[in-house]
Amino acid sequence: MRSSSTSPTRRRSLVGALASAPLLLASLLPGTVGSAAAAPIPPAPPLHGSTAEQVGGSAQGLGQNVGGQLDGSGLGPSVYTGEGSGPDRYVALGDSYAAVGRISPGAWSQGPVGCVRTDDAYPAVVARALGAGTFVNASCGGAVTDDFWEAEDGVPPQLDALDAGTDVVSLTIGGNDVGFGAVILGCAVRPLARDAGALPVADLAATEISEGFDASAGCADVIDRQSAEALDQLDSRLDEVYGEIAERSPDARVVTAGYLSAIPDDETIRNSPDCELLMAAGEADRDRMRAFQGEINRVVRDAAERNGATVVIPDEPGHSMCAPAAERWVDLTGLQTGAAPVHPTAAGHAHVGERVLEALEAR
Repeated sequence: MRSSSTSPTRRRSLVGALASAPLLLASLLPGTVGSAAAAPIPPAPPLHGSTAEQVGGSAQGLGQNVGGQLDGSGLGPSVYTGEGSGPDRYVALGDSYAAVGRISPGAWSQGPVGCVRTDDAYPAVVARALGAGTFVNASCGGAVTDDFWEAEDGVPPQLDALDAGTDVVSLTIGGNDVGFGAVILGCAVRPLARDAGALPVADLAATEISEGFDASAGCADVIDRQSAEALDQLDSRLDEVYGEIAERSPDARVVTAGYLSAIPDDETIRNSPDCELLMAAGEADRDRMRAFQGEINRVVRDAAERNGATVVIPDEPGHSMCAPAAERWVDLTGLQTGAAPVHPTAAGHAHVGERVLEALEAR
């Protein structure tokens, strides 16, 4: 039996957050409805190519998404057909670390506009490599565990994508439940915004990114009190998620992907011209952020192992937000990689996809 949520969080408006992020960065830095008809699993969007080709592809995809939003046909999971050489049915669940890769032209795939699913995100990487007969992508940017059971803004519960014929399930969830966005705002963005006289802009972003958390309380309070309380609740909520997956898809192989390492060591931060936001946080707060991400991945790992899922924690060093742009698996601003701010790059998703595939092959 699922317990009622005591968490203050709901789904963040990722589209709103993405709209407010460029404004903030510019001021600081130099009900259940049917899913869309099945379409072939799209290839990964090109990292290079003419601007006209990429913008055209992105505009077409976004236009289809908006149309589906208006008539109700495109609010469910995205459904694709593949070669059929692999599992019959692969279902992807999760938040923006599963849904959102490059938000640059040409990468936006079908689905609800607010979910911002992209064709280079790791579930799509896995689906293509597996040759899944049917790939059902229910992941959604901004999702919290509540969204696995409850419809939000017309987007059906993610767990409704599962059925008894599902062979493979992947998921990444928990970061929004414990306020990862509020941590970045409270520890890194607000100190720099204060020095630049841009706190009103930071507070505007906070309303979209950190609903249910008070980023203005400061880094120590967000991590040591607000997020710590949410972490205590996440354990049991993840147990409930796995219980539902086992009930709805009893024969599925389940792989959980944790969160890519984002905050590097201080020497790397100091030597990176792109990490001014992280330098704005004091040394103690940078230590807090690193420890906090470690705690998220610890809870994710423990819950997966406790429930018999295979877990992948892609926390290899050297590819953080402060690495050279071509080597980043997570980007701080997204300006050089086309990623959403503080989200995986296309290269990061490719790495997570490889780790998930290795985990599936090992089972």
